[in-house]
Amino acid sequence: MTSAPIVRVELLGGMGNQLFQAAAGFALAKRLGAALEFDISRFRDQGARSYALDNLAHGARIAGNDLSPLARAQHRIIRTLTPKALRRPPGWRGVVFREASYAYDPRFEHLSGRVCLSGYFHSARYFDPVAAEVRRAFDLAQIASEKARAFARTLPPHALAVHARIGDFKDEAFSATHGTLAARYYRDAIALARAARPVEEIFLFTDTPDAAQAMIPDDVSYRLVKGFSAADDLFLMSSAAHHIIANSTFSWWSAWMAPQLGSLVIAPRAWLTPQALKKTYIGDLYPEGWVML
Repeated sequence: MTSAPIVRVELLGGMGNQLFQAAAGFALAKRLGAALEFDISRFRDQGARSYALDNLAHGARIAGNDLSPLARAQHRIIRTLTPKALRRPPGWRGVVFREASYAYDPRFEHLSGRVCLSGYFHSARYFDPVAAEVRRAFDLAQIASEKARAFARTLPPHALAVHARIGDFKDEAFSATHGTLAARYYRDAIALARAARPVEEIFLFTDTPDAAQAMIPDDVSYRLVKGFSAADDLFLMSSAAHHIIANSTFSWWSAWMAPQLGSLVIAPRAWLTPQALKKTYIGDLYPEGWVML
């Protein structure tokens, strides 16, 4: 007897990374007519990252949440000692598909049966065939607070959302790969947006307000958005017509979730540090129509 198809996704990272991984799994499950599972065993009980996609309409069953702290610790040790090609989530007996690189992996199109996805899957090409369904399933309006929904209703039709991410990029491990965008990127991007579109108001979203405000030109007025959760921030950014995103999957998703007629998305070419870009192809990261600066 053939086992029913299952697509399991090994989630890790923050909300933006989880959305990429989950959307790829969602699209594959749709193509295969498979049940969808999200494995959250990689998240530590006291870790900096946690599962962020609860109460959305993706329909996934949660796996790996019933492990005891001891079992999680044991699995982390086993995982560390196991060659990468042989690693698998706790209890999984099917195929484990690992993306080959940062670029879109065309082998994805030929997957079938019971498959566990392991990787980041940082490209809309993995879920473009069901883009409208992904936007509905992961629409953050489903979990946004009433305060955030009320704020979203006050945004003018030509609002510009600017995301400046600095906080965890100060970490040495992060900065070695990602780096922090220079003030010039934001200054040039704002000038370009205002020249290309009738921007009515600028809304700044950031994890480091004091540092980020220095990136906005002195003659440009803006509103600093604060006091909301991460999910609320993502929802609010996606509610704007135009977007200047950081080198962050978090703001990538805010722009992708809001494809409005005539919208403008400006993204940094310097997604990674120059050293990292020399060995990493990131062309599949940017959807058609986005402006790279």
